[in-house]
Amino acid sequence: MATAVKLIAPGFCVKYPKTPWSVIYVEDASGKFHFRLSSRDFKFEPRDRYRYPTHEAAKRAALCFLELLKRIERSRMRMSILLEIGILKFPRQTYHSYEIWLLIDRTRYSWEVITANGFCFRSQRWYKSPNSPILKAKRHIDRELAIYQIKDVVGWV
Repeated sequence: MATAVKLIAPGFCVKYPKTPWSVIYVEDASGKFHFRLSSRDFKFEPRDRYRYPTHEAAKRAALCFLELLKRIERSRMRMSILLEIGILKFPRQTYHSYEIWLLIDRTRYSWEVITANGFCFRSQRWYKSPNSPILKAKRHIDRELAIYQIKDVVGWV
C-alpha cells in the first residue's frame, strides 16, 4: 500500500558564525517563507504556524530562534523546550543509499527520507512508537525501488 508523502522544498542554507547551526530558508508554494535549523546532531523545524510573508521577516525570526538556542544550550530541558515549539529530526540510518530521519513531535513520531540527489520525502502520517516510522520508511524505499525497476524493464507502471 502506498504511503502518503510530500516533497519538501530544499531552500537555501546560511551558516551563521559563532554558532554550530545552519539556517535553511524555504519559500513554499503560497509565497510564504519559513526556516529550518540544522546542527551536527539534529535538525529543528518550527511548527507550521511559523510562516512569514517575506524573507526578511523569516530572517529576523531565525535570529530570534538562534538566540533562544544559545540561551538554552546547556539546559537539561533543551529538548523538551524545542519539542513544544517545533519538530526535532534525528538521523537514524542509511538504507539503499537513502538517509532515514526520525521526526519527533511531542509524543508522535514520523519519518523523512533524503535521496542521494537531495530530494526529501516526508510521511504525512504520525505513529505512537519510534520504531514504526523507521520500518515504514524502509517499506516506502523498497516500494519506490521496485517501481523504478519495473519502469526500467517494462517502461510504465
